[in-house]
Amino acid sequence: MTEAAAALGVTNHRIRRLIKTNVLSAEQVVPGVPYQIRASDLDSATVQAAIARKGRPCRIADTETLPMFTDT
Repeated sequence: MTEAAAALGVTNHRIRRLIKTNVLSAEQVVPGVPYQIRASDLDSATVQAAIARKGRPCRIADTETLPMFTDT
């Protein structure tokens, strides 16, 4: 995870969030051990688009998600 974060120029927290939201595929052989992330997955268009987004969380908004703050 640290190597993936360094390669993308982001923090470990950002990598964990990308994994949690299924933007970045990663595998844990046993729960609690470090994630295994393929270097080729770091170059995917989805991951690059999520990293390029600024000012907004990197999770994908769907129709079932309610906003925390309304526009009123």
